[in-house]
Amino acid sequence: MKITVQFRGPLAKQFRNGNIELECKEGVNLLLLLTKLLEKEDSVRDVWSNPETMDRDALILCNESDIGLTGGLETDLNDGDILIVLPLIHGG
Repeated sequence: MKITVQFRGPLAKQFRNGNIELECKEGVNLLLLLTKLLEKEDSVRDVWSNPETMDRDALILCNESDIGLTGGLETDLNDGDILIVLPLIHGG
């Protein structure tokens, strides 16, 4: 199955159109997908060391719903799902 991850903000420039498509086995959840993404993409790993820090430091949407409402990192994914990763910006 294919999942699309769309990055917003500074990371969007590092990927063609801000998108990465990942092929996954059926039954994958968000934790497993983000682990695979971190293993595959150096640019993402330069920002986040693990899925838990991604969840803490970014707003992650699955099909336009906040993953906090759908099971967090345990959210089950399906073929064609679209994830949006929006890094949280901190300022002073």
